[in-house]
Amino acid sequence: MIEIPATLVAQMQEHAFVWYPGECCGLLFARHGGDVATRVLPMENLQDKLHALDPVEHPRTSRNGFQLNAKKMQDAVRTAEAAGDRLLAIFHSHIDCAAYFSQEDKDMAAPPPERRPVDQGLWHVVMECWPEGMRAANAFRWDGSEFALHPLPGFARAQPLPRAKR
Repeated sequence: MIEIPATLVAQMQEHAFVWYPGECCGLLFARHGGDVATRVLPMENLQDKLHALDPVEHPRTSRNGFQLNAKKMQDAVRTAEAAGDRLLAIFHSHIDCAAYFSQEDKDMAAPPPERRPVDQGLWHVVMECWPEGMRAANAFRWDGSEFALHPLPGFARAQPLPRAKR
């Protein structure tokens, strides 16, 4: 089971609050061989920029989607691996709805038509953000046939408006 220490939960929450009312995204790292997060890497959600460039190809905005910078993610993973760490999870927030693993999330984690996970050991953390703050978070990981849900404790947190500007 994935374990995210409270200090890292707070960093993830702050990143989500800065991006609200858009989805945030980022990476969690751990030491090789373990599922205890040791570091958070907040990342920019490129979804609005992609939508502005080509709304037909990228119909979603950050309100209902996220897109990581693939090169920055690869660079971060390489740097972590050189230091003896590994990518543990990709995290993102859902805006004004539950912390579920959407079809879009599944498609990114296990692209069609094969529907095989890019990384079967990778966790996917989804945080539930509302105007009054964060209500919950869930983790999902491939169990051999589907992305199984694992509730995460310690994520509920009130954060009244106004939000920070990104």
